Amino acid sequence: MLRLLKYEFRKTLFPKLVLLALLVIFEGIFLYGYWTGNNSTVTLGLSLFLFTFLCGLLAIGIISLVTLHKDMNTRQGYMLFMTPNSTYRILGAKVAENGLSMLGIGAVGLGICLLNFSLIKQELEFITSFLKNFGIGLMPTFPHLSALLVYIICDILCSVTTAYLADVICSSLLNGQKGSMVITFVLFALLNFGIQKIMGLVPASLDIVVMFLLQGAIALVLATVMYIITARLMDLYLSV
Repeated sequence: MLRLLKYEFRKTLFPKLVLLALLVIFEGIFLYGYWTGNNSTVTLGLSLFLFTFLCGLLAIGIISLVTLHKDMNTRQGYMLFMTPNSTYRILGAKVAENGLSMLGIGAVGLGICLLNFSLIKQELEFITSFLKNFGIGLMPTFPHLSALLVYIICDILCSVTTAYLADVICSSLLNGQKGSMVITFVLFALLNFGIQKIMGLVPASLDIVVMFLLQGAIALVLATVMYIITARLMDLYLSV
């Protein structure tokens, strides 16, 4: 399992290094603005950092899906399934790599965000206004931001495993039939719609930290279910 995990990390290492480099550059812009007292540069650096950070988490999920698709549909990638490893281990390594990558990037981003917020206390009103786009009452504090990050990572992981399932259905059950991609996309959309409905069952009246953690836990359970179904389908219908 450890070898598979290392293999998956190596395959997706370059885009993650690019993401980290961008975060360092935008953090540098922020710090330059802070040290020179240029508020416009501070706002620009912080906005670019937050945008890249959130988009980067989503990109890690998309890269994982693209990697699985390539592995199933190219001769070189398909060699992975010829190794003496079960589909559960191969797919599990991909899910684990995806989750660990988002946790690593998320921890770095959260730490830098909290450092930045401590430097610009006078601009917290702007930050609070920006973060309200993610939920009423969200504050730039460690409990709130860490709970939000846990929820975002679990939600993306759930979406990725749902996309795994849709992609495997396209490659196995539908076997490239006409319109299979459309059916797969519709299935993915329907599954996500159902998942969001389940998430909506968590009462909005709860403390925002509790609400994010509950929704994250539900997303993690659903991601596990999607992973098991996907691995089972690969065992039954793909020549692996």
